[in-house]
Amino acid sequence: MTVLHVIETLARGGAEQLLVTLLPELVRQGVNAEVVVLRGPYDLEGELERAGVVVHRLNERRKWAIVNSAVELAKLAKVRQADTLHAHLYFPISITATTKILGLFKGVTHASFHNLAYGGANKRTWKLWLRQKLSRFLVRRGIDQPQAVSKASEKHFITTYGRNDVKVIYNAVDLGLIGAITASANDTIVLPGRLVKEKGHLDLIRALELLEGPCPEVVFAGDGPMRPTLEDRIKSSELPVTITGRLSHHEMLKTIRAARLVVIPSRYEGFGLTALEALALGRPVVSTTAGGLPEVLGELGSLVPPADPSALASALSQALTDHEWRKTQERHGPPRAAQFSVEAIASQQIALYRQTLKSKNTGQ
Repeated sequence: MTVLHVIETLARGGAEQLLVTLLPELVRQGVNAEVVVLRGPYDLEGELERAGVVVHRLNERRKWAIVNSAVELAKLAKVRQADTLHAHLYFPISITATTKILGLFKGVTHASFHNLAYGGANKRTWKLWLRQKLSRFLVRRGIDQPQAVSKASEKHFITTYGRNDVKVIYNAVDLGLIGAITASANDTIVLPGRLVKEKGHLDLIRALELLEGPCPEVVFAGDGPMRPTLEDRIKSSELPVTITGRLSHHEMLKTIRAARLVVIPSRYEGFGLTALEALALGRPVVSTTAGGLPEVLGELGSLVPPADPSALASALSQALTDHEWRKTQERHGPPRAAQFSVEAIASQQIALYRQTLKSKNTGQ
C-alpha cells in the first residue's frame, strides 16, 4: 500500500506535526507513506526525511491553481504507484478531490478535517462562504473517505458537507518521544501554541487580572501574528507574562514538562494536541470545553466554557491551590494519553485505508 499525504506546507502546526508523528509509524507497520507538499515553508521536511519518510515538493503554484496542481499531483501519484491520496486542510483537499473528479487518479481519496473552519474559528465573510461552497462541492464528489480528528470535528463537517460517512481517527502522541523529555520543574503556568485569536491568550490575560493575590509566572510558548497585540496587552497589565517566540517541538515539550500547570483557553479547537501532550508529560491541565478538548481530557483536567475569563480565573485559583488535585492529574495523565498512542492510531488508520480500498475494489 502506497499512500501520498498531501499538505500545503511543512510549517510547524498541528496538522503538520501529526504527519511527523504518525507517518514513521505507518512506515513501521508496512505502509509506504510519503508526503507531497504544495509550497514552503518546509520547516519539518528534515524531520520527516530523517524518520524515513520521502517528501516530494510539488511545483509551487498560486493557491487557486487547483486544476494545474491536480494534474501534477496525479502525475506524481502514477510515478509513485500510489493507491491512496490522503489530503490535509483546505487547498490539499480541494486539489486531491479534483484529481478524482477529473478522472486523473483511479485510486481512493481520503481527507482529514483538522479544525472547525466554518463554525466560527474563521471570520464570516463572503469569501469564506464561497470557499465553503466550493469545498462542499469538491468533497462530496471527489473524496471517498472523509475523516475527522475528533467527534466535535466530525459533527462540524457532517453539517458543513452533508456527508454522514465521516470517520473519526484521533491525533496521536509518540509516547517514546515523550518518555525521553526531561526538564527541571518550575512554578510557571504555560499556554502552549500559536499566538492566534482562537487560542484564547487574551482570555487568559483577563483571567490572570481577576486572580486574588500575586500572579504566578506565565509563559506563552510559541509565536504568531498576535504577538504585537499580546505584548502591548501584557505591558499595560503589568503581569509576569513572557513570550518565548518560536520553539521546536522538542523545546515545546520541555517547556510543558517543566510547568506547574498547563492552560488551554482555546475558543475553537479541532482536537487539542497540546492538551494530549501535557497529559502524556504528567502535567495538570485547565482547559475550555472548545471542540475536541473534552474528548482528549476525558475525566481529567478542569474544564470551563470558552471565552469566560471569570470561570477560567476560578479554575486557575483552584488548580494552583489544590495540591491533591494536581497530584491526581499528574498520576492519571499518562495512562489517559496512552489511549492515543501512535501505534494504536496508526493501526486504526491502516485499517480504514484497507476498508476504503476494499469497498472500491468490490464496488460497495
